Amino acid sequence: MPAHPPPPSDVPSLIEAYRHTLISFADVADGMREDDWARPTTCPGWTARDILAHVVHVEDYLTGSEHPAADWVPRDDLEPVEIGAPEHVRHAFGVWVEEGVRARRQREPADLLAELRGLVELRSAHMYDPDLTLETPVRSVMDASAPFGELTRLRISDVWVHEQDLREMLNRPGSLDAAGASQFVDHVVGALPRVVLRRVRPEPCTVIILESTGPVMARGGVRIGTDADGELVWHELFAGHTEATGRFPMVHEADEEDRATTIAMSTHELTRRAAGRRTTEDTAYHVVGDEDLARRVVDALAVTP
Repeated sequence: MPAHPPPPSDVPSLIEAYRHTLISFADVADGMREDDWARPTTCPGWTARDILAHVVHVEDYLTGSEHPAADWVPRDDLEPVEIGAPEHVRHAFGVWVEEGVRARRQREPADLLAELRGLVELRSAHMYDPDLTLETPVRSVMDASAPFGELTRLRISDVWVHEQDLREMLNRPGSLDAAGASQFVDHVVGALPRVVLRRVRPEPCTVIILESTGPVMARGGVRIGTDADGELVWHELFAGHTEATGRFPMVHEADEEDRATTIAMSTHELTRRAAGRRTTEDTAYHVVGDEDLARRVVDALAVTP
């Protein structure tokens, strides 16, 4: 079942969603008090100021600026931004992100917000190109490139998740039916088959259904079977597919009525868990079927880097 409201699907709707998501983030940040900026958030290792610095850093980099920040000047040509070995930095991309945050840590939030609003206008102007398509290569992170559609969907999801980080810290819920919410829910539901096969590896003849009950409504499912060599393969449900997905056709299929487990939760609970901001124990969800299997799936559901 596609997400409702649906996520952006073409260039004009992606541009509109991008602008709305970044402006909504900036509006939430703009309403914060001075002492809010040093408060910790549920984003591991980061304060509210760090989240703002991260969003500004990535947007600045995507315009063509140097990493880690356009106005960062090292003491000599060889000195990197020192980040140490914080627990929340687990891979090369995490190092790259943390460098951008640390480089802007001394900037005033008001200056960062002003920069962010300017960057939104600058990047939006570049997007209004009549030749731009979903597949047009554009600059991505870490000296890479990516198709415009793919990168913009990722930016919408990332910034929306960070808006929710700020809102949760402030106890100010909102934007749960926005384009960013639809985009992230769609991403989570679409990732379910790979998550189940690679991280949970249940028995063949297992069907798992994941539901977002609102404000964004979506439903995804996966049937686990085996191929001719006995290897686990998956078939995505509710997506219009008629054949198993895997290296070989599925020969061991499931009885959905006997072995199905359904996991349902609100958009807020689903996205907080999928972003790694809550543990399974702190997530409210409803199960019909195998409760132990459901817990293992929710354990494995974190999909952000």
